[in-house]
Amino acid sequence: MTDAFVGIDVAFAKRKPLPVSICTWRDGRLEPFPLRQLRRQPPRGRGNVATLDADQVHAFARQAAEYVDGACRDLGLTPHRVGIDAPRLPRAEGTSRRRAEAAMDRAGISCFTTPSASEFVGILDKVRAHLAAGGAESRLPHANQLWMLVGFALFRELAELCECVEVFPQATVRVLGSGQVHKFKKGAVGAQLAAVSQHTGWPRADAGRSILRDIAYGPAHDCLDAYLAAWVAALEESQRMAFGEPPDDVIWTPRAGAARYEQASIWTEPERAAPPAPRPSAGTSEHQRVCPACGQHVFKRWPFGWDAHAAHRCAGVWAVDPEERKREFRRRYDHLFGGRNHN
Repeated sequence: MTDAFVGIDVAFAKRKPLPVSICTWRDGRLEPFPLRQLRRQPPRGRGNVATLDADQVHAFARQAAEYVDGACRDLGLTPHRVGIDAPRLPRAEGTSRRRAEAAMDRAGISCFTTPSASEFVGILDKVRAHLAAGGAESRLPHANQLWMLVGFALFRELAELCECVEVFPQATVRVLGSGQVHKFKKGAVGAQLAAVSQHTGWPRADAGRSILRDIAYGPAHDCLDAYLAAWVAALEESQRMAFGEPPDDVIWTPRAGAARYEQASIWTEPERAAPPAPRPSAGTSEHQRVCPACGQHVFKRWPFGWDAHAAHRCAGVWAVDPEERKREFRRRYDHLFGGRNHN
């Protein structure tokens, strides 16, 4: 079947449909499918308060993956790569910015700071306290970061379908030289669409911006962002520019654009703090093991106790919810368990 390239503009506002674009290359043109003509619909957001409930976030991400998979099957396509407009993982502990975000800073492109896993625990506690005190949902603390939890879940779920890459549509249009006017301003969407069409061949010059509303759910600017995300996903790595450090701490943009961003995208400084050295292991027995994720904790009899450590204390696990933290740890280091089930 034909390869499909998918773009997702992450949104979790109440009742808002998730903007998703599915595209294929046809005769050198990246053409999006009119997904509104399908009987399927993407999942709708639950609102920022729902990010407190890991089960709801997981369910939303699972529904998004099912929508992408189902829509591709309806169209006779195979999902090849997905571009997701969200961070892949929390920021590494002990750092002030992700490497990808530091690269954005050097390029003069603004982006939100991604909290670390431990900071997200504190953020969720603040949100709960705010609500318990009668605070309004419209004034939730850290509202501009809570959606990132949805992004983490989308990466986990969609990675089961195909490769996923982190993208940032605002960075894409800046690289193309068309992002100076905010997308909410009059004429901005049309200008950005015209700029990208010079590289993707879509839409044709005589098509209006209203064509965007056919390809995805949501307002035109969200549909454009979903298409931009799909475009980056449709490019081979040699055609993309990496802001940050691949494979996990990087934002990808098209390489076609302003050359001045090339140098800004190159990582040259140590940003991630090295993990502390393992504790002294005098008298270490054959049953002991230093935690492979954080390099700090010593298991007295491996793998007993791994689940409690992974769920609550391990600094090398990125997920926030304790059960998700355990699943992540087991997935990454399953080969060290020797086929035994210690849950």
